[in-house]
Amino acid sequence: MLPSIMRKVLVLNSEDNIAVCLQDLEIGEVIGQDGLNLTIQHHIPRGHKVATKKITIGAGIIKYGERMGHATSNIEVGQHVHTHNVLGDRLSTEQTK
Repeated sequence: MLPSIMRKVLVLNSEDNIAVCLQDLEIGEVIGQDGLNLTIQHHIPRGHKVATKKITIGAGIIKYGERMGHATSNIEVGQHVHTHNVLGDRLSTEQTK
């Protein structure tokens, strides 16, 4: 019987330039699954995102095949993608009082 391979990231759509981390990832960890070859550049907590392609400043962050925001700095493959380098496109519908 072949050993099972635990998935570390999940790409939700073939057009995505990020993947969702299914577990905490550490610096230097190599992800080789689903045609990806990523070397993790930062500690990335479970549930956060990692760049699967180079993303230039101003370019869209694509998740579920849809743009969810844009890069506020250049993001290299294997880097953490989160609020420190992404500005979301969704506007809040909540009203302040």
